[in-house]
Amino acid sequence: MKKIVSILLVIFLLVGVLAACGRGAEADEVDTPQPTETPVLEEPPRPELELKISLASNELLGTFDHLHEVDYTVLREAIYGSGVERLNGDKLVIWANVPLYDLSLIAITSDFVDDNLVFIPVNAIGNTEALLPGQALVIDHYVEGGTRPTSGISFASESGERHYFWMLADQSVSMYPNPFSEPDFLGLFEDGSLEIEVRRDGRASQYFTVTLDEIGDADPIDWFVENRHLWYLFILSEFAWASQY
Repeated sequence: MKKIVSILLVIFLLVGVLAACGRGAEADEVDTPQPTETPVLEEPPRPELELKISLASNELLGTFDHLHEVDYTVLREAIYGSGVERLNGDKLVIWANVPLYDLSLIAITSDFVDDNLVFIPVNAIGNTEALLPGQALVIDHYVEGGTRPTSGISFASESGERHYFWMLADQSVSMYPNPFSEPDFLGLFEDGSLEIEVRRDGRASQYFTVTLDEIGDADPIDWFVENRHLWYLFILSEFAWASQY
């Protein structure tokens, strides 16, 4: 009998020891801190460049915080030599939604390389250190050079990459109804206003409304010439510098 009791006591002791070991292991598992992964902070994507150009108007110029001005005559002098007559020309406005660094007005020549028309920047004037969102570059006395681009702009992006754009009036623009060809243009107005459709090859039409009060006593053709910024469109198109070919 004493032998049986002794065996039972040994068994109980062994069970207690094993249970204690199990609780200790569980405690070790619970108390041991788990390694944590350091989150990787990704740089937010830069907004895509939106570069715009337009004929100037007092209304448009009034929307900017600061204007950087450059005289197009200086670029013409760089191309043709001093003594170039300053023509009235047009006033253009260029702006963007992201900073443009080391912005310059450039003269452009062109050539054919392997049967491809390429553009070559040959002169630069009017360096602007930074054109920030809310600011605009104003080009005074702009004169169109023909049907092929002869000028444009160059700038560096925030990443330091250099970009080149040529600029040119959009030769495909037309209006409907057209005040320059409509014999009874004023007769088309209803309730004192008329919606004009601006058509442009390859792009959606644009619309603006003109009223008889706006035209007043002016000749309709004279009024549309004076307000060309409403319908006369310009193009800015990026090109690769010819030295890359």
